Amino acid sequence: MRFTVDVEGDWAGTDTRGIDEALPRLVELLEAHAATATFFVVGNLAERVRAHLDPDGPHEVGSHSLTHPVLTKLDRCEVLHEAVCSRSALEDVGYRVTGFRAPFFARPEGLGGVLAEAGYVYDASVGSVVPFRRARTEASEVLPVIPHGHLRDGRTPFALTTLRILHPAGRHLVGVHPETFTCHLHELLENTPGWTALPPGARHLHRRGHGRPAWRVLEQLLTRPDLRFTSCRNHPDAPEAT
Repeated sequence: MRFTVDVEGDWAGTDTRGIDEALPRLVELLEAHAATATFFVVGNLAERVRAHLDPDGPHEVGSHSLTHPVLTKLDRCEVLHEAVCSRSALEDVGYRVTGFRAPFFARPEGLGGVLAEAGYVYDASVGSVVPFRRARTEASEVLPVIPHGHLRDGRTPFALTTLRILHPAGRHLVGVHPETFTCHLHELLENTPGWTALPPGARHLHRRGHGRPAWRVLEQLLTRPDLRFTSCRNHPDAPEAT
């Protein structure tokens, strides 16, 4: 199974407590369980992430755009700028970047062609943050696509957000082959405001199980004998760089 982490500002904001406080602890937790992960990092946070995530270490770093915009609201030139400049920013601090994930899984038409032009090898943007919403794909994909994982129902995202909101029942909904797991660093923080763009009721729900309960969910996943987590790069089906 692929273990992926979206590294961005906390809860759609500009704070970076997740990077400073949760990232070092998450790296230790993964290493304690012999797991590797792909961290999809917003390019303008490259220097801050570099302080906690060694480019020569076992984990992979991919791009999560340069500034974390909704790519479906940009024109093709702006999307290309986000893809090219984020990869450059990450490689400037020592990472070898071959994968890309669009913020919010908002995948504009023709993204694969843009990413190929920017030098990427695979696209991990196929997915949805909303249960039962169909992920956007194209009739002919330019790059190999790494899909988001799902729970047993085949539609609900296999994500820390889902599991912590449904905890403790959520752990029983994880199938044997859920493909790809996704989480955010800010979900692991205590005393957070929640997703600031949401209305108060939805924000309160989205905050459910953050902090210590979220760490317990991760620990339970990593200790399951039937699940072995790797980065996208280390997965048996990983696309090969040319």
